[in-house]
Amino acid sequence: MSPTPKVIDISHHNVIPSDLMATAAAGIVGVIHKLTEGATYVDNKVQARRYLADDAGLAWGVYHFLRPGNVKQQAKFFLDTGYALGVIDDHTALVADHEDEKVPAQDLKTFLDEVESITGRSPIVYSGHVLKDQLAGKGYRPKRRLWLCQYTSGTPSLPEGVDKYWLWQYTDKGSIPGVNSPVDLNTYDVSDAEFLAGWAGAEAPPPPPTPTKEVVVYLNVEATAPPGITVRVVVNQ
Repeated sequence: MSPTPKVIDISHHNVIPSDLMATAAAGIVGVIHKLTEGATYVDNKVQARRYLADDAGLAWGVYHFLRPGNVKQQAKFFLDTGYALGVIDDHTALVADHEDEKVPAQDLKTFLDEVESITGRSPIVYSGHVLKDQLAGKGYRPKRRLWLCQYTSGTPSLPEGVDKYWLWQYTDKGSIPGVNSPVDLNTYDVSDAEFLAGWAGAEAPPPPPTPTKEVVVYLNVEATAPPGITVRVVVNQ
């Protein structure tokens, strides 16, 4: 059975003739768009696509394509650019696109840690064979969600130390209403509600503390004691 497309990922290379209304009507629940690459590149269509996604009621995410170099600077560039353009808010999924083999796994982790430190939210790793090769034999268990890239008609294989994927990109030659083909298509293994509940990677806020109530007890006590004797009333709560 062919996977059911649920999320599209696009960039300035993709053409949207009108809007994303038909895309949403086809069952797509979210769109993830390229925002930045390296330390200088900005996708010039990301703002317009944010508007189209919002207009169609789609969940919104952005990704940064990692390149070798100062990854802390890249993380700041990614976030600063997103906030300045108005395409990142508390509901935006934040993704590190890890496809460049020259970017070490430790640099990927540094980038993710920096994004999480700045935003307070857990970012997502998009990768395929690069991450698989880097994790092989290391005995490391990544804590971040994996957006797995693997084009196969069967069951995709996971990197060592990863129990499940968050999202699976199963083709880069897909077709979906509202966007000219080909389109990257993605799916997941949970309900729409469960998937979207964790979309932005925010930790669930702690429950509010149980309010304390001050109880005032008024006691009318009449006691008679011999002269020189004090009567004391003690109330245990």
